[in-house]
Amino acid sequence: MTPPEYADDEDAFLRHLASLGVPHPYGSHDARRLGLDRNTEEGALIAFSGSLRPDKPAHRVVAWVLLAAFGLPVLFLLLHLAEGLVGLLLP
Repeated sequence: MTPPEYADDEDAFLRHLASLGVPHPYGSHDARRLGLDRNTEEGALIAFSGSLRPDKPAHRVVAWVLLAAFGLPVLFLLLHLAEGLVGLLLP
């Protein structure tokens, strides 16, 4: 735990790193509060996705693949639930 007198300095330093596009071991303040860093599976995914740069075409492709990998299962689940709901409403 950092002492309170250094909290403002650390926040300013993290904002400076973010403005330069430099990835930090903790992806964000929320991730740091939850204990997610590059050494945890979820934190590594947050750090990886946070280090993608939109000006590089390969990074954009990876971002779309990640979006599809996490979004399509949710979409299929919602469609399955909607199908079951419609089946209950229409005899």
